[in-house]
Amino acid sequence: MKILFTLHNVAYKGGGERVVTNLANELCKIPNYEIEIMSYYTDSTKENICAYALDSRVKISYLHPFDDFHENEKGIKRILWRWFRHIIINIRINKKYKDFDIIVESHLSMFYPRFKTKGTRYIKIMHMVINKWKSKNKFYDKIIFLNQAELEKWKSYSNNIIKIPNFLPVLPFDNLLQNITDSAISEKHNFTNEYSPYTNIQAFKQAKDILRIKKQNNVHEKAYKTIISVGRMEPIANHKGFPRLINAYSKIAKNFKNWRLEIIGDDCGQKADLETQINNLNMQNYINIKPFTEDIESVYINADIFAMSSHSESLPMVLLEASSYGLPLIAYDIITIRDCFDNNGILVPDNDEKAYCNALAELMDNEQKRFYMGMNGINFIKKNFSKETIIDKWRNLFESIK
Repeated sequence: MKILFTLHNVAYKGGGERVVTNLANELCKIPNYEIEIMSYYTDSTKENICAYALDSRVKISYLHPFDDFHENEKGIKRILWRWFRHIIINIRINKKYKDFDIIVESHLSMFYPRFKTKGTRYIKIMHMVINKWKSKNKFYDKIIFLNQAELEKWKSYSNNIIKIPNFLPVLPFDNLLQNITDSAISEKHNFTNEYSPYTNIQAFKQAKDILRIKKQNNVHEKAYKTIISVGRMEPIANHKGFPRLINAYSKIAKNFKNWRLEIIGDDCGQKADLETQINNLNMQNYINIKPFTEDIESVYINADIFAMSSHSESLPMVLLEASSYGLPLIAYDIITIRDCFDNNGILVPDNDEKAYCNALAELMDNEQKRFYMGMNGINFIKKNFSKETIIDKWRNLFESIK
């Protein structure tokens, strides 16, 4: 079976790109599956062809072998491209990828298969929350939403809507703790695997220590405990809500002098504004802005709480990842992230800053509750978001529409 995934820019480091890369890396392992990723554009500003590690069995191709200049078009050219790009792209894809059994579109509004290739089935992944149903969605054989709230919102518009959430390629308390009882680290620190970190709080606490020790090659007491928040710092969209996170934390920070808030992510133009906000609130000793790191695993392992302040999300991978590392979660209830919660964190009413501060303080004050929610989190993730569970859903979908 030949399957094509589309991306706007395979070199871009975003959530959709990571999801598609993870899917491609797992699906290419299935016998008789040929997987290819089509990038609408190249990106000459990026050092790597692909933003995330890609299995060598997955091919990469380009519909337009150049940077995306269409985004910067002005006047009549911009109008014409907006009106006719769907038809132009449809024709080009039909010509270049006519032998594929399935095409999975990952861009929000680039491609609609008005003209179909015989024998090809078309799927669209809705990586983002949408505010309007487009009639052109009817051209797809299946529309995939990532969370239950979006599925319920739009299912009356089509009979071809289903939910398949994202998966996590690594479960830290499985993959990273394999053979732990045979390691020198476990002997030195009296780690026992007699009780599972999935069922026993003490074993869970020991497992978290072992993960930290393995990453650092030594054990030492942290100077302070950390709350982390991860995401791109974008001033225009601002959907990550970092300004309201800073405001909320500033209300309680001085009550918890052995805690720090760390906001981690690529600077897309908002970092300077956030630093100014921190300075104006005299929070320099309590809130730190840090660049995104490739070793995000170490960030999760060494953190104590994960805080999200987003105004808008679909199914955020950072929440799932944080929970898989045993971090309790705190977030504003923006509805679409409820699929990420099941006694593994605290959801507070959206825009209720006082409730958000109280939730933070509650977890910062209560280590036992942090561990209890953390253990619930690793169980919840393993049951609902393991790659085995989600890949089975994709395989069933492909077989059902082929």
